[in-house]
Formats: sequence, C-alpha cells, structure tokens
Amino acid sequence: MTRRISRTAALALIAVGLMSLNSRAPVVALGPVLGDIQRDTGLSSAVVGLLASIPVLCFGLVTPAAAWLMGRIGINHAVLYFFGGLAAGVAIRSFGGAPGALLGTVVIGMAMTIVNVATPLLVGRDFPLRAALMTGVTTAAVNVGTTLASALTAPLAAAIGWQGSLVSWLGLTAIAAGAWFFVFPPGKDGPRWSDADFPGRLAKEALRRRAELKAAQAQPGTETGPLPLAPAPGISPANRRMMWLFTVTFALHNVGYYAMTLWLPSYLVQTQGMTPSGAGLGASLLQVFAIAGPLLVPALAHLFGWGPMRLFALVAACWVVLPAGLLLAPGLWVLWAVLGGIAQGGTFTVVFTVVINRARSLDENRRMTALIQSVGYAVASTGPIIMGGLHEAAGNWQAPLALVLGALVVMVASGFLAIRTRGASPRRA
Repeated sequence: MTRRISRTAALALIAVGLMSLNSRAPVVALGPVLGDIQRDTGLSSAVVGLLASIPVLCFGLVTPAAAWLMGRIGINHAVLYFFGGLAAGVAIRSFGGAPGALLGTVVIGMAMTIVNVATPLLVGRDFPLRAALMTGVTTAAVNVGTTLASALTAPLAAAIGWQGSLVSWLGLTAIAAGAWFFVFPPGKDGPRWSDADFPGRLAKEALRRRAELKAAQAQPGTETGPLPLAPAPGISPANRRMMWLFTVTFALHNVGYYAMTLWLPSYLVQTQGMTPSGAGLGASLLQVFAIAGPLLVPALAHLFGWGPMRLFALVAACWVVLPAGLLLAPGLWVLWAVLGGIAQGGTFTVVFTVVINRARSLDENRRMTALIQSVGYAVASTGPIIMGGLHEAAGNWQAPLALVLGALVVMVASGFLAIRTRGASPRRA
C-alpha cells in the first residue's frame, strides 16, 4: 500500500507541477523577443505592452466565468480547456500577424485564468493535508516556468525565429496535458486513484472536502460558483477596510511586476548594450529569485518571530529599490533584479497570509481574496501599456521607471495601512 500511495502521489505532483509550469510562461516569453515582434508586425510600444496586459486583465474579468465553468464540468475537465486554449492562443498569436497577436493573447489570458481558479480548489480537494507542500510546489513551478521562458526564448528565436520560439513551448504544454489527462481524467471528481487508496484520516478528509465542493457547485458565490466583486455584508467593517487597502497594494504590486517583466529585457539591451539573448537571461533573475520570496517570508516568521509589519517592510524595501536602483545606479542591475525577484514573490505571500489570518471564516476569506485579485489584476493590466507608451513618448527609460517607482511607493503606504487596520480579528476556528 505504501508503495502504491507513493507512486500515485508522485504522479499527482508531476501533473500539477507541469500544469503550473505552463501557467505564466507564455506571457513572460514575450519580453526577450519584443524587438522582433515590433519589427515584423509594426506594432507600437504601447500596443506591444497590451500583449502583456491582456492576460492580466483577463485574470480580473474572466475569473467569475472560469469559476462557473468549473462548477459546471468539474476541475479535471476544466483544466483540459486551459491546455487547449493555451495551444490555440499561442499559435494564433505567433502566426496571425498584428490582429492575431491581439486575438491570440486574449485566448491565452482566458485559458490562464482557468488555472488561477483551479489551483487552490485542486489543492483543497485532493491534498487537504498536504496544502502547504502543494502550494509550494505550484508556486515554485510557476516561477521555474517563467525563468525558463525568460532565459531560453531569445536563444531559440535566434535559431528558429521568434514565431518558432514561442510555439516551441507548446511541446511542454502537450506533455503537461498528457500527464494531466492520465492522472486527473475528466470523468472523475478527483485523481485517477480512488479514495480507498488513501489511508485513514486522509481518506475521510478528502471525502469531506469533495462533498463540500459538490454541495457548493449549485450555489452562486461559493468556492466553485461565480465569485462576487462587491464586498458581502458578512465582511466586518475592519476587514472591509483592510480588503480595499490590500486591493490597492496588490494592484500596484502587479503593476510593477508585469511592467518590469515585460520591459526589463529591452531596458538591458538599450542601456547595458546586451544582446537579446543575454538580456533575456539577465531578466530571468527576476523570476529565479521569485522562488526564494515565498520561502523567505515564512522562514523569517518562524525562525525570528517576525510579524507581518516587519515582513512587509522587508519585501517592500526590496521592491522599491528595483526601479530606484535602475534609475540611480543602472550598472548594478543584477543586484536590483535579485532584490526585485525576492520582493515580487514575498509580497504576494505576506498580503494573503494576513488576509487568511484575519478572515473570520472561510467564506469571508474567499470573498476578500476574490475581490483583491479581481480588481487588482484588472488595474495591473495597465502597467505594461503605460510603461511602453511612456518609453516611446519620452525616448528614454527615466519616465517609465519613475512611474513604476511612484506606484510602488503608494503600494508600500497602502500595505502598511492595511496591516495596521484595527479590529480585524484573527479567524475563528
């Protein structure tokens, strides 16, 4: 029995990890080949910025529809739509010219939103006693995927062209889809193995979670139903204030992340004289060290007893020095990219750890998280567009970097105010 459990658990880890590996890479892969895309399609910098913003906008606007889809056909089946949509979107974006670039990006964004909704539901459904492990696996896999996309897209483009480079990532998508279909077949409400494969309390917990999800599917505004954008009356006044402040924090955090992810390779080419391949590899530091951020935050809290205020101060300082450092000491870009990577992974962890700890119930937690992410991602979608437009209008990088710096300063202020909100009580058991 032990060997059987180990085998199936390993297969599940592989399937979920491969799914997560594909969940952000198509957006990050654009950065290293922006120059080639602009040259061949004639798109302006602002429109190219839109290619990175559209998926983020979808994260905010399509989440209710993705949750509804999961309630109708189940998580296993819905994730297959992610793989199919991703493949179709990448192909259209690569070979459809300027109109196809925009249309394909919309399809990619809609597909990626399915994974955003599916991942926490999947962990809660099938790995209720391994939630921390599986959350770590998915977070690490996302950042491994973005690192590979940032580092390898430009060398591939030099060998087979930017269209072939972007489409080549679909080989990994096909492998992930095959693994997912084998481990999580669409005809089952869970993995391929039955609940009898789990021992003792794990079987009972998995059965209980799945029963809750089935009951929730018929109810709007629940875990698998459409997620409301307006705060529900059940959210306490203190938590409502904290929620809106964290919405500002999360939105501006993602403005900085998506703007820097898209445009950092171009910045390095133009200011440091790097080749596109070298710039893509250099910009991948922002993704590599994002793996460390989510691990550093709980480690500091556990080892040194740091509270959320001190943890947020650390990640906020790391975030602010990225655009400030590029403005004042661009030659030290490696250091600024490393610190920015740690910050972008750690900020997410701090914000939602506070939300989880202060929510009075699972429903209040879900409602606050849904609003923070929906509104936050919608606002964040403007970052790459504005940064690209400012760069094109000003003819330099000072103006767009100053904009990102200003956004992050406001992010710091709203984050501190959210954490200091009085009366936001810890969650009841």
